[in-house]
Amino acid sequence: MFFLSEIEHTLRLPPHLLNLPLDEAIKGELDSIFIDKVIVELGLCVCVYDIRSIDGGFVFPSDGASTYTVKFRLVMFRPFVGEVISAKLKESTKDGLRCMGSLYFVLVSFELFDYFQ
Repeated sequence: MFFLSEIEHTLRLPPHLLNLPLDEAIKGELDSIFIDKVIVELGLCVCVYDIRSIDGGFVFPSDGASTYTVKFRLVMFRPFVGEVISAKLKESTKDGLRCMGSLYFVLVSFELFDYFQ
């Protein structure tokens, strides 16, 4: 359900963040880019686990931002088909059942109920 995925990303760090420690500024930017986003074939990004390496620090002409190549690991959430997860039922509508877990929101369509019988 949860796993680590290593990513390499070219990150533009705006000038107003250059007064912070580099690791802290980069982690903040990575959080704003990746957290609560779905990456195709990886799943939902939960958090930045760690930063493996930071290379670069180039400033391109006519741009005050510095650009880094960052290797880091993300904690991803991706349930597999048939996995049982626990959640609380929030509401039942004509569309299906809406359930809420600690990190996720699930809609179980009534069309799927025949599949489970």
